[in-house]
Amino acid sequence: MGILRDRRTLSWIERVALLIAVAYLGLHTVPRAWSKLNTDFPNYYLTARLAREGYDTSRVYEWIWLQREKDHRSLDISAVGMIPITPFSTLVIWPLTALPALAAKHVWTIANLALLLPLCWFIHSLTGLSYRRIALVLAFSFPLQVNLLYGQFYILILVLIVAACWCYVKERYVLSGALIAVAAACKVFPVLLVVLFLQRRNWRALAAFAASGIGTAALSIAVFGWNLHRTYLYQVLPWALHGEAMPPYIPSAASISGILHDLLLPEPQWNPHPWHNSPLLYALLQPALPMLLLAPAILLIQRNDRTPGRIVLEWIGLLTASLAISTIPASYNFVLMVFPVCALAALLIERGMKGWLIALIVAYLGIGFPMRAPGQSMGPAILFFIPRLFLMVAVLVGIYLLLGRNPRAQSAAADWSRYAWASLMVVAVLLNVHSTLQREETVRQEFAYRVPLESQFLLNADPVATGSTTNYIAGSEKGYRLASAGTTAWIDPSPEDDLSFSAGPRQALVEKARSGVSEIADPLHPGKVIVEDGQNPMLSIDRQNLAFERADRGRGRLMVLQSFQSGHPTEAALTPPSINVYDASFISPRDFAFSGVEDGRPPQIYMTDLTHQNTPLDLGESRYPALSPDGHWMAYSHLEHGVWNLWIRDRQTGTTRRVADVPCNQVEPSWEADSKTVVYANDCARSLWFTAIARRRVIP
Repeated sequence: MGILRDRRTLSWIERVALLIAVAYLGLHTVPRAWSKLNTDFPNYYLTARLAREGYDTSRVYEWIWLQREKDHRSLDISAVGMIPITPFSTLVIWPLTALPALAAKHVWTIANLALLLPLCWFIHSLTGLSYRRIALVLAFSFPLQVNLLYGQFYILILVLIVAACWCYVKERYVLSGALIAVAAACKVFPVLLVVLFLQRRNWRALAAFAASGIGTAALSIAVFGWNLHRTYLYQVLPWALHGEAMPPYIPSAASISGILHDLLLPEPQWNPHPWHNSPLLYALLQPALPMLLLAPAILLIQRNDRTPGRIVLEWIGLLTASLAISTIPASYNFVLMVFPVCALAALLIERGMKGWLIALIVAYLGIGFPMRAPGQSMGPAILFFIPRLFLMVAVLVGIYLLLGRNPRAQSAAADWSRYAWASLMVVAVLLNVHSTLQREETVRQEFAYRVPLESQFLLNADPVATGSTTNYIAGSEKGYRLASAGTTAWIDPSPEDDLSFSAGPRQALVEKARSGVSEIADPLHPGKVIVEDGQNPMLSIDRQNLAFERADRGRGRLMVLQSFQSGHPTEAALTPPSINVYDASFISPRDFAFSGVEDGRPPQIYMTDLTHQNTPLDLGESRYPALSPDGHWMAYSHLEHGVWNLWIRDRQTGTTRRVADVPCNQVEPSWEADSKTVVYANDCARSLWFTAIARRRVIP
């Protein structure tokens, strides 16, 4: 009778707790998700909508370019950005882009709630856990609520991963491999699950993964074009893998990479005084710690044990390890822990391990609990503010202990396979240590050229020297404003985004992106529009002519407004429609340079000649031309090994020379009046294209 009474009490407690959690979800989270866009749904929606409308989407990873398109569509959110999202993932939102953004999010929210039903069925089938307890695990997942609030993708990813596991257990290997391929095309980390296919020599699942991966890549390239995918593969993905696709000095993200950045690496503005300045220690720990956490998940896979329980345990081991070593984890990522927790809970209940079950529940609640870290560096004390990482490691160790109990005898081939994997991981760590140390030591060469700024922003772009100061576009979570180095006041205090500008000693023109169009205006005379449907203003040296870009479905064309300050300005096109103009430098209507793309080729720089022909220069993949005021030099950025570095070209002889060789981006150069010094944006020791301002003398 006592046992029966205990079970009835437990059942009653579970019912009440589930009722409270569901009520909170329905009365608090869903209404908040329903009422506004929030991040991150607009990132997916906007990119998919641009593709649906036939826009050239090759530049969607550029922060300001995408912000402009957001402003043109009056999306009710301060800032958008695609880094580090994969292009393919946005295609899931494609069917919803016929709707207004908020209505599309309503449909997406309903779809995510509906996905919880098959998710519960798959988990119940795999673990035997009751539906009520699965619902409890879901209802008490704070990350699930954040997914709904932000309109994120991880409920869908969770369903794909759990469905793939179910298919594998049921020996539907082709479908299992295909589902993992789709999940990996949306979010890269599920590719780690392919290790299980390799370790178990399941060539059917592996072949299905490869074929489906090729299919998803082909579809994505067909929609977005190859140039966007080149940018992702060669520029975005490498930075994501070493933890700098997003600002790394944010320990609240609770990643190994973020903690090591905060403790060991200096950055003049974001982390000027780390606890211990040691690129060497960082280079040793950054590759080694994640590999130590991941290695058991690979080495403990048992090829000859095909029992469903063993397969599920290995599956959740790889999944949990991938989350624990993630370089840019966000709170919503950890909705994926629903599957490991349900599988572990079922196993602990079956074995009567109540103490361990309670510990699992505490760890699960702690992993999802929102906890903000201090806004400043605290040295090792910061470790007390990031319990999620340590709780994830604790759960992972528990999974490894279960995997290591009573393993079935391994064949000699399997043993040799373990040795091969172990050797491969050791080699990978050693190579990573070498490359990381080299990178971290080299990027610090740029610190000597940093321009100190009075205020700190996430992004400082498009610097232009004007007299004794430098103006630039300052980007934050609230949008973009025209600012000046050495001051705390905005040059343009209006609430609309400033996305580009041209500034001189007596005049500044800014681009304002409004509903449907960009306008070039004078910030000192609100309401005065200089050019309608224009962006990226550039004043000539004599300040009589105004060059600008005009875009048609994402493709830019360089234009000029001659004698724009007179009563009768004339407008003319400087480039043909066949070239999609990216950036430009304008001295006069007969002396200008621009970078652009033609026929889907990589961007290159074009120079006008005496016959007013746009001639491509033999500079390789290059952007951001800047002509010196004396007409002798052109600074530009050249892409090599996935990063943009500064180069100088002598316009009289055509000779070129590299300014710097650093594993980070130096972009958007602009000359000072002496034609010997450039100011430019660089992201060295920061994160991808979250640039700082630098100043360097390049001509003796």
